[in-house]
Parts: sequence; structure tokens; C-alpha cells
Amino acid sequence: MAVLAGALTATGMAFVPGQVSAAERGAGGGSAVRATKGVARDASVRLATGERLERIAGTKGFRVAAAGGRPATGTYAFAQADGELTVQPLGGKKPLAATTVRTDEAGPGMTPYGATATQKVSFSVANNAVYANAPFMRLWNTSTWQSVPVTPAQYELKGTAYVAPGTYFATMSYMPYDATRPSYLLVKTFTVGSTALNVAFDEKAARPMGIVTDDTTARRSDISLGLTMPGGDTVGAFGFGPDKLYVTPFSVTGMTADVHEVLTKYGSSQLKPSPYRYDLVHRFKNSVPANPVVTVQTAGLAKTVTTFRSRAGRQTGTLWSYRTPSETEPFFAGQASSPVTAPGTLTEYVTPNVKFSRRFDDDSTQVELGDRTLPSGTSAGETIGQGPLQPGAGGESGRSGSRIVLYEPYSYSDVHGHRGADYEALQQYRLTSRGTTLVDSAYEKGYKTYGAAIPQSAAPYEFTHTTIRRGPNARLSTKLVREWTFTSDGYAYVPRMENSLPLLDVVFTVPQLDIRNTAPAGTVRVATAITSRTAVPASVTGLEYSTDDGRTWQPASAEGDITVGTGDRFVSLRATGKDDSGATVRTTLIRAFGGPGSAGLPDEKAGDVTISGVTVNGGRPIVVDGVLGQYPINVPTSFTATSPAGIARVGMILYKGSYERPDAVLPFLPCAYSNNPTTATCANEVYVAARTLGDNALAGTWKAAVWAESLDGTSYAEVHAAQTVRILRPTRLTTDATPEPVAKGAALTVTGRFTASDWLTGGQLAYPGRRVLLEFRKAGTSAYTLVDTAYTDSTGKASLTLKAGVDGEYRWIEGPVFLLPTAPPTTASDAVDVR
Repeated sequence: MAVLAGALTATGMAFVPGQVSAAERGAGGGSAVRATKGVARDASVRLATGERLERIAGTKGFRVAAAGGRPATGTYAFAQADGELTVQPLGGKKPLAATTVRTDEAGPGMTPYGATATQKVSFSVANNAVYANAPFMRLWNTSTWQSVPVTPAQYELKGTAYVAPGTYFATMSYMPYDATRPSYLLVKTFTVGSTALNVAFDEKAARPMGIVTDDTTARRSDISLGLTMPGGDTVGAFGFGPDKLYVTPFSVTGMTADVHEVLTKYGSSQLKPSPYRYDLVHRFKNSVPANPVVTVQTAGLAKTVTTFRSRAGRQTGTLWSYRTPSETEPFFAGQASSPVTAPGTLTEYVTPNVKFSRRFDDDSTQVELGDRTLPSGTSAGETIGQGPLQPGAGGESGRSGSRIVLYEPYSYSDVHGHRGADYEALQQYRLTSRGTTLVDSAYEKGYKTYGAAIPQSAAPYEFTHTTIRRGPNARLSTKLVREWTFTSDGYAYVPRMENSLPLLDVVFTVPQLDIRNTAPAGTVRVATAITSRTAVPASVTGLEYSTDDGRTWQPASAEGDITVGTGDRFVSLRATGKDDSGATVRTTLIRAFGGPGSAGLPDEKAGDVTISGVTVNGGRPIVVDGVLGQYPINVPTSFTATSPAGIARVGMILYKGSYERPDAVLPFLPCAYSNNPTTATCANEVYVAARTLGDNALAGTWKAAVWAESLDGTSYAEVHAAQTVRILRPTRLTTDATPEPVAKGAALTVTGRFTASDWLTGGQLAYPGRRVLLEFRKAGTSAYTLVDTAYTDSTGKASLTLKAGVDGEYRWIEGPVFLLPTAPPTTASDAVDVR
């Protein structure tokens, strides 16, 4: 059994554990010990899908996050009982194993019913209309509300339990592999006597559950559901996405059902996010009614506008939220999400007077937005991602007696204090004292601690922390270097606690930045502040700026004014400070914000990294049929990167439009590449789904941007248009000749309808204004000849009338085209019998 130790995260994010790892907590002596490798601080638990189970700090709640900091995509059922939490993936092609962890709550463990159970209970589902495997089942005795073990079948909606006589409450959750069909949470109350029993859940008795509004344009983006037993155990599921959730109505005194639903505008998609979002919760007490759909009025909700600023041309991220459980509530936090575009604004309508925790995921970054409770009516908005993006105030480095631990996870916080980090960033730690190197790490991904044994007595220290971020989605704050000097001793500390080191933090503020974190040409004011982690008075001693990525520096004015030229692509900042104890800091932020020249960006190359052999789908068009809905086409991609130092990281995106201001971006999956000492060959996939695209206007030519970085962090290459690929909608062109049969010389009308797949609905849309050719093949021959041409009308229809001559087949074909956003049509001929 995996163990979820302690409070998994200090902020609800896996990269910020609240406790020092056991490996770092070892006894420290008086001599210096050099550290080169970090200890991972990821206290999450890996699920069978590869995503992670995380605890929510300060609560008994949990959530699931994707590996690498990317948004979670799976659907899961969960149950908490007797101090254990079990999470089961749903809806896969094949069953995946459940994961069980211990929670913070002390519990006696699973009740040993096997000693007294005498009767076999067999579970099944009646009126089952969907195919699903791996049901998630739970069972409670309603007299004690203690959980009872139940064994689900692996490939059928069945299960078995052995129980003592009594009354029981059972649940079964499942999601069909065809995710466009409903998911189910079925319940059943039954009594066991002196004989074996067959219990059938009734799929037909389940009813659609959810929360709707009086806004007729709103549609579901995501929904979660949790049932809380009278004894405090919970069971439920989350990650259902936009499709229906059916629940069996029931009435049980003391039981509650918590629904969390996010609604967005009909027609929106991951690449075309909604301009608004409804974030709604509802609690059913003691029963789920026969119609478990709740209607709320928009006028009675809280309303606010949230602005998302960009760190690149365009990112599509995911906004997660969940009702924040209190310490007195059961172990449940139902997360729900919707896509969000940066830069952009989002009007939010929220259930009033309810505390929500929120998180914004964007590619490899996570930003904690903090808890929020809004009253009814309109509240002031907030801005997410306002630059310069930087560590902000505070960190996790500290010492306890003769042990020092270095840990600086926050490198991506905004000026409003939303703390964030980048899972793909490389970090390097170096600590020296009196000429002795104590810590000298390699550049490593992930969030790790570095520790060393140090003398108990006071000593001077020099600490440098470097963070490097690369790629098309990390155009700002690409390199951060913080250099500290300080004196520390092991006597003035609280026993058994990690005490903060006397470090200084620099915070830059640039009010003139626009929604893309870009400054105008001319004079721009930079406000700089210094804060001490140990509350010692501190002050700024210098401010400089650079418009050539730090190769040369110029001093700012005494007021903090700098000059930005019309051609400057990026502006870097560097500040120094000191406090009254003599501690100093110098913080360098490369590409702190964009300049006017960032509207046109060339390829980048520094050092000896080279990129070659870029392929996307073997050079073939990607044809995406709307009927596939959310099911993706797996598009193979590959390329090779080389460097004498070896390759540390590589990446790719597909984008439509300009590199600087793309219309849409499809992320590249984390690359599993083969790496010899100098070369990395990356072969992976991009997932392209009709529901993800959503907007037919996104059909056409896309480009691939590719990047790679060396192991030593000194070399980098980025190619913005390394390859092109066409993403197309399939088309159909029908043929119908009437009348049939037809007399020789009589009028014969041949019609056709030209349609294209609709990525939004999965149906067919008329394709007007297309030139089509009518061809005829005489019976007994193999070649078609041109009869005439026509153009399709507003309904996609084309028609020609001619005199019937001989037996044969007519067909419509598409006329000559050039780079249409659609694939050539599927056609069919129609035979004519001429008498």
C-alpha cells in the first residue's frame, strides 16, 4: 500500500511539501558535507493513469493533478473509510488498478467482516445500456455505517461481498469507454437474511443530476459528485467532463450529496474557451430527489471579472476550483474545471458565500490562486499572471541547529502574490562558506531539497539559486539568478523546527505592462522593494536594466525610470539590496517583461545545440472528423537534438497563426526520448480531438515550433516554424439521379450535396460556393468523362438537368482546389437505367 504521508502540500500543490523530507532530517555534525544531488520533495502518490493524488493543505480534502504539472484529464471514483482513501480510474479501454492510501485520520482499518460474514451477496446492473469495465463499488452496514469489503469484477458490472445479516447501502460508479455517453453512480439499499442474495442496481432508475441556470447558452464543462455517509465516510467521482451524470434517487437520513458543476458557453472548447464561467455547488440533504437537477438564477449569484495575463503569445490553461472543506467536514473536495485563455478576461458567476479553492494550470506551470468567498452581487475583479513573474517574498530554505536545507520552489509568482512554479524549469543550488563548497548541484528538473551539515557556530555564507525556463510557452522570466550573502548560527533557533535563513527577497512591480506583460516604448517606471524573511529592516541599493538579455546593463534613474525602445523585444531587470544585519542580495531577472519588438520574434540559438529531422504525422494532413467528439487522433511527431554536453530538455507545440500571436496552440506531450552522450531523439505524439478544436475556423495550416536545451544549461535552440502540417475537416459529396428508370431522351436531373464535418456538433454542415464537376461513366467501361460543372448553393446542393442517353453511372467530384481547410470529399456514384 502506498502511503500518503502527513500533509502532502503546504499550499495544495505537490511541489511544495510542508515538511522536510526524512532524508534531509538526518543528524548533522560540525563538519561540512558537500551535496550535489537533491532530495525530491514530491509527496504525492502516483495513480495507475500516471496522474497524481494530492492532499489539500489545511483540510481533509484531496485532488488529482497530472504529471509534469499539466492539467489532469482522467475520470475517477473515490471512497474514504476507516482512515483509508481509495481512488479508482474510470472509463479506460481496460481496467486500471485502484490506489489506496492512508489519510491523516486515525482509523482502525478495514473492519474484519470475514470472521462473521456468512452470506454471499452478488451485485449486478439491470437495464444496462452502456459498455463499461472496472466498476467502483462500496458497501456500508446501515446500523453502524462501517464499510464492508466488496470485490468488483474486472470486466463486468458485477461484484461480490460476504456479509453478516443486516441492512446495507451499496454504491457502484462506472463510466463507459465511449465518453460521449452518460456516466453513472448507482445506489441500492437491501437487507441480508439467512440466505445468499442477488442485488441488482437499476441503471434505468437513475436520473440525470446537475445544476443549471436561467442562461440558456450555458452548458456543462465539468461536474463532480460526492456522497457523505452518516458515519462520515465518503464516496463519489469527479472528472466527468461535459457529458451527463446519472444518479439513483434515494432517501437516507443523515446522508448528503455534494454536487459541483462548472458551466461554460455553448460552442466553446479547449482552444476556444468561453467568455464566462458558472462555478456552482449544491448540497442535497437526506435524499436525492426524483429530479436531481437544481436551477439557479444568475441574478442571485456572485459575479466578478478575472483577467488572465500572458507570459507568451497565447496559452490555453485550465482553471480548477473546489469547495474548500473545513476541518470539521468529511474527507471530500470535488474539483471541476474549464479551459481559460491567456491573455483574456473571464466573467465568473459563483455560488455566493461559499469558500472555493482555485488553481490555474498552464502547460508545465501551476499557480495557486488562493481561497475566495464572494457575496451575492458584483465584486471587484482580480488579475492573474501580472508580471514581472518572479519568486516574490518568502521561500522555504532554513536551518535547524547544525543542519541547513535549501529549498526555493516559488519562481513564477505574479505581483499580486499568486504563488506559482514551473515543473519543467531547471534549478541549480550553490552554497559556500569561507571558501568551502557545501552544496553544488547540477541543473535538475522538479522540486528538490539540498542540505548540508554546518558548524553550530556563526559563519558567513554565500548562496546562489538559479532557475532556467525555456520553450515557446516560457518567453518571459527565462532566467532567474538570486545571489545572497548572510551570517547564520545554530543557537538562535526553535528546537525541532526549520528556521528561516536571513535571506532578502526582491519584488519588482511595473504598472505600465499590458495584458501580454509588454511595456510601451518610452519611459517606464519600475518599483523595487526588498523584504527580509527574518523581519530585519532592509533597503534597495541599486536597480539596473538590460535590453539585450543581460549582456550589457544600464542604471535606472533614482525614481526607477528606464527607457524602452521601439525595437526592444525584452527588458531584463537586476536589483541589489541589504539589511541592517549586513545580509545582501542581488536578483537578476532575464526577460522580466516584453517590449514593443516582441511582436516579431526570430528563431533563437545560443551555443551549440542543433535541431534536425522534424516530422509531424509523416508529412501527411491530419483529418479530424467531428463525429469522434473528444476521442483524439494520435499524431506521431519526432525530431533530433544534439549538443556536445548532451540534451537536458526538448519540446514541441503546434500552433495556428503567427508565432507571436497564435490563434490556437496544441501542446506536445512530454517527450520520452533516447539520449546518448550527445544526441536526443524524441518521438512522441500530439493529441488532436474535434472537441478540443471546437472551432471549424481552426482548420487549415498549422506550424510546429521546436526547442532543445543542453545538459549544462548554456546552450539552447528554438525553431519557430520547423515544420508545417494541415489539420483538415473531412467532407462528403453525394450523387442522386432522378427519375429512375428514365426514358431515353427524357430529362434527367442529377443532384448532389456537399457537406463538411462540424467539429462542434459532430454533424455535417453545408459547404456552399464550391465548384463541383459532374462526371459520367458508360456501362461496361472504366473511365469517367466530364459532363458539366456547377456551384453549390447555400445548402451545399448542386443540380444539373440533362437528356438521358445510355445506361451508366453519374458522380459529382470536387473541382480543382488549393489548400482548402477540408480534406477531399468522400464520393458515391448513382447508376442510371435508361430505357
